[in-house]
This record gives sequence, structure tokens and C-alpha cells, in this order.
Amino acid sequence: MTAMPEEHDVVDVLTADHHTVRTLFEGYRATTDPERRRQLVHRMTVEVVRHSVTEETYLYPTVRKALPNGDRIADEEIEELAEAERILSDLDAVDPGDRSFDPLVRDLMDVVSMHIRGEEDLVFPELRERLTPEERMVLGLRVGEAAAAARGVPPVSPEGPGPGRTLADRVRERLTGRTR
Repeated sequence: MTAMPEEHDVVDVLTADHHTVRTLFEGYRATTDPERRRQLVHRMTVEVVRHSVTEETYLYPTVRKALPNGDRIADEEIEELAEAERILSDLDAVDPGDRSFDPLVRDLMDVVSMHIRGEEDLVFPELRERLTPEERMVLGLRVGEAAAAARGVPPVSPEGPGPGRTLADRVRERLTGRTR
């Protein structure tokens, strides 16, 4: 899953997150079993929301300060992640056997893949250039600690989702104490 924070800078930690999500996408493509597909989408939900929360909290404030056009870049990346969460929320209400399930998952994969490319092709090289290795390590430590804390939090509360609350909502709430 996420790399050990004491061993990697923020780029390495977040790239490991990207790899995890890509692996889930590959697993989804490799199976036709509806139950397995639902399980993979649930894991995608937890990973994407956790990644979103840690980037919103730690990465994007740094991007805004350190990169030229940092506000624009951060806003675009945050919007992509918000779109991914909207799709995940839609998926939560659809049965894997429904005809709309696969197209929604493909939409999710497209949005998340675009987000990953934007970070890996633009944001991460800029961060490597503009931040010192020590700054990247400190940021990686924070992101890694947040990811480790998130792994210990179950995404579903024992009392159930509550009216109108999707898995994405519950994961975000457990990680931040609030919903969007």
C-alpha cells in the first residue's frame, strides 16, 4: 500500500498510492464476478477518498505556495478528485449487475487516470525541482502518517450508512470528522 513515510519523500508516497489504485483497476478489468467487482469498487472508494483527503490536507497547500500557478493546479486536481468521489457515490447506489455499473467504473478509471497523469507528469516533477529533499521528506512523513491512521479506521459505522450517505461519504467523514 502506501510506502513507509520515514523512507520516502512525498512524491514516492503518493506514487505508491497511485500504483495501488492502478492495481485495483487491473483487478476489476480481470474479473466478471459481480461480488468481486463490488469488493474492488469498495476498496477503490476507500483508497481514492483517503488519497483525496491526504492531498487536500497536505499536498495542495504546498502546491499552492511552491509552484507557479499553484492555485490553478491545486484547484484542477481537487476538482478531478471531487469528480471521482461523485462517481464513487453514484456507484454505491448501483448493483454490479446493472448495465450502468461498468460505464460508471470506466468513468471513474478515466477521471482517476487523468488525475494520476497530471500529478506524475506535472506536479511531482515540479515539487522535486522546487522543494528540498528535506521538505519532501517532511511532507511525505505527514502524508504517510495520515494514510497509516486511515488504515486503522473502518469505513462503515456499526449503525449503518444513514440516510443519503454513501461509502465515500462515510470514509471521508471517518477521516476528517466531516462530510463535503
